[in-house]
Amino acid sequence: MKKRFSTVFALVVASLSVIGCGRQSEQISSESLSVDPGSGDGFEQYKNERFARALDQIFSRGSDSNTRWSVSVRAYGPRGQKLSLYKQGETRVVKPASTMKILTSWTAFQKFSSASQIGSEKYNYIREMMKYSDNQMADTVLGWCGGVSSSYAMLSDFGIGKSPMLSIVDGSGLSYDNKLGAQDLVQILTKIRSSDKMKAFRSLLPVGGVDGTLSSRLGHINGTIAAKTGTLTTDPTAALAGYGDSRTGWQIVFAMLGDSVPSVDTGRSAIDSAVEEIITTLNYLPASSEVASN
Repeated sequence: MKKRFSTVFALVVASLSVIGCGRQSEQISSESLSVDPGSGDGFEQYKNERFARALDQIFSRGSDSNTRWSVSVRAYGPRGQKLSLYKQGETRVVKPASTMKILTSWTAFQKFSSASQIGSEKYNYIREMMKYSDNQMADTVLGWCGGVSSSYAMLSDFGIGKSPMLSIVDGSGLSYDNKLGAQDLVQILTKIRSSDKMKAFRSLLPVGGVDGTLSSRLGHINGTIAAKTGTLTTDPTAALAGYGDSRTGWQIVFAMLGDSVPSVDTGRSAIDSAVEEIITTLNYLPASSEVASN
């Protein structure tokens, strides 16, 4: 039998009537805090009606009639909990913009042992590329690896089930012909998370409020975000994919890709609000919730 939460977050129901971003929330029912069995990947579906509605509204505000969102968020709890927190069009293939550099850097990690050695020449080059999203450097890194075929081979080697319309054209994400879904990125990031190279890889990523392309974003949330940004200005795209940590021991693996958003600023605002909503909610989930076993 799959692992399930031994309680339906009873502690949350008892202690919370307000969750998220300092605004008043509706009373949360016990049903809305339950989990359902996932799709066989070991992740339980988190059912919180207020939470899902809040995120739906955030992404709706960041949209117009042309916008296509591809979003997937997973969470790991401090007691072994594994939740599928939120999905919206996760298999929809869209322009990933510079989140494509996640594939490029991870491919380089597989090709060159020195690339994942913190402080090495290759590591420092890739870190500079990732922190500041340098497109020319990214295409140079993919060239080291042998071109786009090496990225496809990496996905195959790691057993990642690609979206049918996935397309890798360059290492930078600058081409509008790159296509992938949030599910693809989350699968890759999940594989990386369980790798012995995770520490080196995460250190490549911009940190919210600290450095790189996130130096002026997400520094105010009650947690830590390390993620790769993505921006295209014509037919605007705003994207973010990576990891986040709550103050209570929960970690998220996420990808939020907004294709044809009304503007880059609008898309970024939606993404940042969604990340804040997620981390705030996780900060209220009790770290002591245990996963019951058979």
